[in-house]
Parts: sequence; C-alpha cells; structure tokens
Amino acid sequence: MTTTKQFAIAHKVWSEEVVPAIPDCEEALPETAVEIARRILILHGVAAVGYGVDGGEVFEWLDSQGLTGDISPWELALLKADEPSERNCSIAVWRPEAAWALLWTIGKITTLGLPTKTCDTAKLVDELIPPLGGSIDAFVQSAQLRPAGEILAEHDRHYNLHCYVRQAVKGRSPLPRDLQYPVLWQRCYAFEWIYDADHWDDVTVDT
Repeated sequence: MTTTKQFAIAHKVWSEEVVPAIPDCEEALPETAVEIARRILILHGVAAVGYGVDGGEVFEWLDSQGLTGDISPWELALLKADEPSERNCSIAVWRPEAAWALLWTIGKITTLGLPTKTCDTAKLVDELIPPLGGSIDAFVQSAQLRPAGEILAEHDRHYNLHCYVRQAVKGRSPLPRDLQYPVLWQRCYAFEWIYDADHWDDVTVDT
C-alpha cells in the first residue's frame, strides 16, 4: 500500500511540504483576513462543545466578542442545545482541522503539508487561539492574508488530491496507508468556504 506522498506523486499532485505559489496571481479573495480570523474563533468554540464544554458558555463568550452574527445556523443549534447529539459532537471535534487550514491562510502557522496527521491541537489551543473567555482583539488585528498565489496553490493541491482520493474510493482501490481523510476533507471545506464565500453551512466539498 502506498503512502500519501507516493500517491500524490503518481497523480502529479505536489507532494512536498510547501507548494510553490502560483505566479502573477492577483485574484482577490471573497473573505478578508479579519473574516477568516473570526471564523477560526467560531470553529474553536464549536470544537470545544464537541469535546464537552458547555455550549451556553461558549455562546456567551462569542457574543461578548461580537461574533454572534458570524455563527451559522447549525453552529447556533449546537451551542444552544441542552445536550448536543453524539453525531453533532463527532462533527464538531473535527473542526480544528478546518481551523488549522484557515490559520495557515492568515500566517499563524508555517506550512500545511500533506494531510497525513491531525493538527497540533495543543499548539492551537495554548499558543495560537485566544482562550475561551479571553479577548480576541489581538488575534484578529494581527491576521494577515498570505499572497493570493500561495493560497490558491495550496487550495489546488488539496482539491486535486481529494479528486484522486474520491476516484480511488469509487474504483475500490486502496487508499494511502497514512492518509487522514477527515483532515483532507476539513481542509477542503475551509478552502471552499474562502473561495466560494458561501455561508459556512452551505459549503460543499465537490470533486
């Protein structure tokens, strides 16, 4: 069984840690650095609920920081639920992977690489994102978008890899042994949100 890197190379998908930026790309992203930073914070709160933190407390924090209007209907239902369902919690606990991709787009982490491992949740919680209950101002104000060519190149890498993974599934071919498919899917979801400017709940990860 191949590795994800071997699989990527075989399908002519960039396999190294850093994808070369697409030259002369001046495409303006629908989402700004501030909007991406705000979305990351909401995903952080959603994930916390998935791991057992009281949704009401998370909502109060997001509300106190002026983020209520950015919360999607699905997320609001999760935060307001007396007892979130097991299914919804299982969705919520994977949201840090989407947040990790978004953190990369605003320069908070150095590289994404191939989706062969889950994100560094300890770093995410302890170093990168303000604590639940804390002020978000410094985090939001420091967010700066990477160059458009870098973001588009990483988006294309993940989109193409997902296409070939889905083809392998349909053809009943074995997937790479070290591929973390939920990580790939969450990253693709995050990139699709950036480029399509859909409401978060309306994003589709099509290939």
